[in-house]
Amino acid sequence: MGKQANGHDDNVILFPGLVARLVEKGMSSLKEKKLYDALTYFKQSTDLEPQHPQARYGLVITNIELNRLNEAKKYCESMLKEGIGEYFDVLQVYVSLLIQLGDYEEVVGLLETVMTEEKLPAKMAESFYHLLDFARNMTEGFEEIADEVDFGEKDSLEMVPSTDELIKVLEKGHPDQQWGAIQQLSHYDSSEVQNAYRAFLKDKDHSPVLKSYLLQILREMKHQGVYEVHKFNEQYQVNIEDLEDVFHEKFGNEVIHRLEHELGQENPSLFEMVGQVWWHYLFAIYPQAPIPLDIEVWACALHHMGNSLMEEETSYIEDVLPFYGSEKEATVTAVKQMKEIESLLFATDQTHT
Repeated sequence: MGKQANGHDDNVILFPGLVARLVEKGMSSLKEKKLYDALTYFKQSTDLEPQHPQARYGLVITNIELNRLNEAKKYCESMLKEGIGEYFDVLQVYVSLLIQLGDYEEVVGLLETVMTEEKLPAKMAESFYHLLDFARNMTEGFEEIADEVDFGEKDSLEMVPSTDELIKVLEKGHPDQQWGAIQQLSHYDSSEVQNAYRAFLKDKDHSPVLKSYLLQILREMKHQGVYEVHKFNEQYQVNIEDLEDVFHEKFGNEVIHRLEHELGQENPSLFEMVGQVWWHYLFAIYPQAPIPLDIEVWACALHHMGNSLMEEETSYIEDVLPFYGSEKEATVTAVKQMKEIESLLFATDQTHT
């Protein structure tokens, strides 16, 4: 109780309903697709009450919504290890994440262990058995399955999606399904698959973030050639050989380092959050570069956005301009660009719900 007189560490004691209110705000923000607001509220909740199951689950779901599946996987894995939340509900989300990430061997090992040691709930048993069957097939490979299974047993073979089926998912599926299709199609190299990639990148209705992911896949696979890309009401050509890995982009890192100098020591959690905003924005507009290529402008814009998320109506851009020496008009434009991209991404998501 000693810190109560001169510090903020006893806020939890002073306001016993604080965590519940933060979680409620997080859930509300998540429903409204205000994803970075939701991240902030859930992170604040877990800082105050690390074992809070709804806050921890909120971090998982929010990161999934942001297409940051590796982050979601880490949060989900920690919930399972610490026994937080409804075990089988969390397990189902975790297995789904592993499949989307292509970690089929891990799925097989995990589900075989669970099915040996645990009694599965009736409502989930069939789903888990199908997931295990699918992961086994993906691990073994279609050719080995074809050698081992009688071709009369069509059900076993149908567990492995054909190239045509995956292409149909890529064309018409939900973004989560399209994500999985892109990962699985990356194992095939044919003109049919490349044509499907070209059509996906050119289609104005598909997710811009998934297009960025597909371009990264093409780059990693060392594809060659020029592809037409439609993003945010613009159409342009991209030479795969000229692409840079967005997560190692020099300018992006320079902005982060500048922001860290001003915000990193003052508020590490806020710095981490706006860093995520920045990389999400860069990944969304990839392979286009942010305009202007001015480190101070973007660092200042991110600093202001972070303050706005934390302080809502009491944050003014004039408060941070002196730290960076950036022009107000350019900084306001940068903030507007990032918010517009988020709103367009939200609109894209809504067309698939």
